[in-house]
Amino acid sequence: MGNDVRVKMGDGAEMAALFSAASLNPAPGMLVLHEIFGMTDFIRSRLPLFNAQGYTAMAPDLYHRISPGVSYDYAGTDWERAFATRNSLDDDLAVKDIGVAVEALAARPECNGDVVVVGYCLGGLLALLSAARLKVLANICFHGVRLEKHLIEAKNIRGPFQIHFPALDKYASPAVGASVKAALPIGADIECHDYPEADHGFSREGQPVFNAAATAQAHTAMFNFIARVTRQGVGP
Repeated sequence: MGNDVRVKMGDGAEMAALFSAASLNPAPGMLVLHEIFGMTDFIRSRLPLFNAQGYTAMAPDLYHRISPGVSYDYAGTDWERAFATRNSLDDDLAVKDIGVAVEALAARPECNGDVVVVGYCLGGLLALLSAARLKVLANICFHGVRLEKHLIEAKNIRGPFQIHFPALDKYASPAVGASVKAALPIGADIECHDYPEADHGFSREGQPVFNAAATAQAHTAMFNFIARVTRQGVGP
C-alpha cells in the first residue's frame, strides 16, 4: 500500500508520506489527507484505490511534528488518544505542510503536475482549507469535521471543489452541512453530495459504519469529478 518517501518542509522539518505510482505514468496525482486516526490501514488503502483508476497517489503524515507515523484504532482508549493528537495539531501549519506536499507530488516524475487533494474527517476539513487558501487544481472533502468554524473561509473557495455530507454524521450534522452549503460561493465550480442513510466514515470498508451503497455512489461522483478536472476521461 505504498512506499515511504520524505518531504522537506520550509522550516527544516521532514514529513514522511506514503507514495504509490499509477501503472501508466506520468499521471495526475492524488494527495490523500488522513483522518484524526492518522496513517491507518484505511488511508493506506486509498493509494491502490486511486492507482487502479490511473492516478499516482501520496498520503502525507500530517502528525509528523506530534506523533510521527501513528495509527490509532477506531475504538477504546485509542479514540481518546486520537482526539488528543488532533487537538495538538496546528491547522494553519498543517495547511502549509499540505501546500509543500502538493508541490512535492507535482514535481515527481510519476506525476504530470496536476494534483487533486482529497481528505477524510480531519483531512476533509484540511481539504476545505486547502481549497480556500492554496493554489491546487481541485479539492475533495469527505465527512469533514469542525467545518462550522471556517464558514468565512468557505466563501473563498472558487473550485473545483467537491464535498460529501453523510446525514447521520454526529460530528457534522445536517445543520452544519446546510451552513457550509450556504457559505459556498454561488456560481463556482462546486459539487455537494448528500447521503441520507450514511454515517461519519461511511467509506471505511470493514468497519461498522461502512455503507456500501453510499460508498459506491460517492466513488462514482468522485472519480467522475477527478476525471473532469484532470481531463483524464477515466471513471470507476
